[in-house]
Amino acid sequence: MTRMSRAERTAGARAPRRGSRAKTLTNAGLVAVLALTGAGTWWYLHPSSAQAETGATVRTATATVGTVTSTISAQGNIAAATTSSPTFVVAGTVATVDVKVGDVVTVGQRLGTLDTAALDDAVTQAQATVTSAQQQVTTAGLQLTAAKQSLADAQTALATTTTSPTGVTTTQGSASQVTNAKAQVSSATSQVTTAVAAVAQAKADLATAQENVGKAVLTAPIAGTVTAVGATVGSTVGSASSGSSGSTGASSSSATTASSGFVTIADLTVLTTSASFAEADAAHLSVGQSAAVTFPAVPSASATATVTSISPTGTTTNGVVTYAATLTLDAPPAGVRLGQTADVTVTTAQAVDVVTLPSTAVTVGTVAADGTTTGTVRLVAADGTTTPTAVTIGLQGDSTTQVVAGVAAGDTVEVSLDTAVTTTNLQQLRGSFGGAGAFPGGAGFTGGRNGG
Repeated sequence: MTRMSRAERTAGARAPRRGSRAKTLTNAGLVAVLALTGAGTWWYLHPSSAQAETGATVRTATATVGTVTSTISAQGNIAAATTSSPTFVVAGTVATVDVKVGDVVTVGQRLGTLDTAALDDAVTQAQATVTSAQQQVTTAGLQLTAAKQSLADAQTALATTTTSPTGVTTTQGSASQVTNAKAQVSSATSQVTTAVAAVAQAKADLATAQENVGKAVLTAPIAGTVTAVGATVGSTVGSASSGSSGSTGASSSSATTASSGFVTIADLTVLTTSASFAEADAAHLSVGQSAAVTFPAVPSASATATVTSISPTGTTTNGVVTYAATLTLDAPPAGVRLGQTADVTVTTAQAVDVVTLPSTAVTVGTVAADGTTTGTVRLVAADGTTTPTAVTIGLQGDSTTQVVAGVAAGDTVEVSLDTAVTTTNLQQLRGSFGGAGAFPGGAGFTGGRNGG
């Protein structure tokens, strides 16, 4: 066996150590580069007070004359302002269904029919009942006539007297006969009254039966588009308290079968959306306010709308209170369908042709007893110096603020450093590194939110 010299063993043992040291130096260098890069980003996002004082990151804005708008937003679903669910008001078996989903119908257009066999039988039976009742009236009338004649005869007999040769006077009739005759007349009169009432009821039943035959044809109560068909040929529909139900206040139906309506018709010429607003936003809602509506499913479509109603009671879900408001679209946009999502932005206040500044340039102060809101801005002079200036604030909009006094159009003001870097830019810069938390200590670094 060949024995290694001491020098060879020493060299062999040192070789791996050199590689390890080189790897360690490389990792250390990489960490240093990342640390410097991260520190630069931190410096940019969090400028020192000295930098702020020298104006290195100062941003300015110019007061302009424009419009300040305050809005609130919510989401809802598109619905028809007017719908109707007509159904048959008589019971029967469906004979025909004359429309299908998607059909456009006009007022009075036939929607379907019932088998009239049973209804025709009801008419025949009602006619027979009328005839029978009329016969009973005739019979009762004859009985009344006879009773009256009997009464007259009894009264005549009672009034007729004879005198015997001996001078005794007697009557041909008796008082009891008159009394009985009167009772017969009263009974016969009651029978006539009952018979006459029976005729009236029978005639009313006949009229109803005849009307029911006409009601075997169902027609459209409104113009619109058929959105649902709730019956098929051969199905049974039950009588209802009314012929239709709808969102416009028509009375509801209570059919035992197909109670939701034989069909459902929606007027697609007027669309609405019911959106739920957070309670803080709902405090600024009022009927008549205008709104802009967009549709996530139809990016090319948009519409204007008007707030037409606001629910007086809130709805609590998981501790969050919202209020529903109905908005009516001024004109239905092409391509939008019932049930689609609608993003609603309601304009709650607007000031036109006023001096405006970005809201980030205005520090809002206090509200005086008379309702006037004050604040401050930093006016920038031509030489770059800034001066704190008191202003009177009007409407505070979504991104701009109305300045009533203290600043004129054309004045330059300083924009707050706290909002100089937008949220979008901040996310983009942070997205360049693994760490989601504030530097130092990103992902992969000890102490980061995602680090070990």
